[in-house]
Amino acid sequence: MSLDFTVPGAFNAPPAQPAASELALVPLNELPVPAQPEPPAPPLRAPLPAALAEAATLYAAGQELDAMRRLESALKSGEDLGDAALRAWGGLFDLLQVLGRRPAFEALALTFARRFEKSPPAWTAAAESEHSATETTGGRAHVSLTGALNARVGEVLKQTMKLAATSPMVRMDLAKLEDADNDGATLMMRALAALKKARKEFVFGSPDHLAQLLSAKLVVGERSNEAMWLLLLELYQQAYRQDAFEEAAVNYAITFEVSPPSWEALPERRDEAPELSSLPPPKAEGFSLHDQLLGAAVADFAPLEAVLAGRDDYDIDARKLVRIDQPSAKSLLEVLTRLQAAGKKLRIVGLSTLIAAFLELQGFADVAELRAKAI
Repeated sequence: MSLDFTVPGAFNAPPAQPAASELALVPLNELPVPAQPEPPAPPLRAPLPAALAEAATLYAAGQELDAMRRLESALKSGEDLGDAALRAWGGLFDLLQVLGRRPAFEALALTFARRFEKSPPAWTAAAESEHSATETTGGRAHVSLTGALNARVGEVLKQTMKLAATSPMVRMDLAKLEDADNDGATLMMRALAALKKARKEFVFGSPDHLAQLLSAKLVVGERSNEAMWLLLLELYQQAYRQDAFEEAAVNYAITFEVSPPSWEALPERRDEAPELSSLPPPKAEGFSLHDQLLGAAVADFAPLEAVLAGRDDYDIDARKLVRIDQPSAKSLLEVLTRLQAAGKKLRIVGLSTLIAAFLELQGFADVAELRAKAI
């Protein structure tokens, strides 16, 4: 080993080492808190297929026949219904039941049993009821005409006029009619004249259906069934079908050699609920949704709030709910949203397939649990 200390730089001082950084003690309460994982987002509900959504909306608007045709078309054409295929079949069963079409219902039941290998829904005899006139929750007179529009319709029209005395609107559903004659048309025209004289608003459900039944019976140049001609013109008027009205008016003038009624532009109907002058008394024993909810306002659901005053959860029975329209759904949703924000847990049980789908479209599933009848 060399002992030569004369090597250049042998006695130079070693290079300075960087000083170690001083350690600072951080108080425990100043330590960063590890980020907590965010709670998983609730699973998104699959959107309803177009056929079911459209049919539910049409039914809520009182267009049962259009809703039925929409679902029939979807099932026959093999339209993609995703996971809601069974619900679409259930909706069609609902519509055939409402329309009183038992043969079509039973034929669909056979096809359903073969396809799904399970028992189909059963026909309910209540759908075969006669003409009826009732007052809805929204204070409107609701008339359901079934079978034939003939002389037997007189009694239900008398009931209608009594209800109209205290009702802001009269609704006549025509989808269940299967036939019509001049006697029935005469009584109907008298009732409509009385409603117009009293300045009562009236609306037809499925006016095109009855118009089709009437037009098939009328012959241009054959001077008979004048009341049927006039009712046909009224139906076209109420359905906003001006071209069909003008064609029928010309044929009426040719047949009876008189001037026909003139087309009158009707105002578009507002999708609003009428204000009610009085509130229904709260029911201490409970609250349910039933029959026709047409034009119901927030005040109509005061009994529900009264029932929930002393409880945190509640099942709203909807087994007998036949229909709920857009204004009523809007009012009910407002009430349920307020109750849900107050910590109430709500369930609407016994819904028909179509009504459940309609309420889902309106956002009800965000404030209440929707339970439909089993299909």
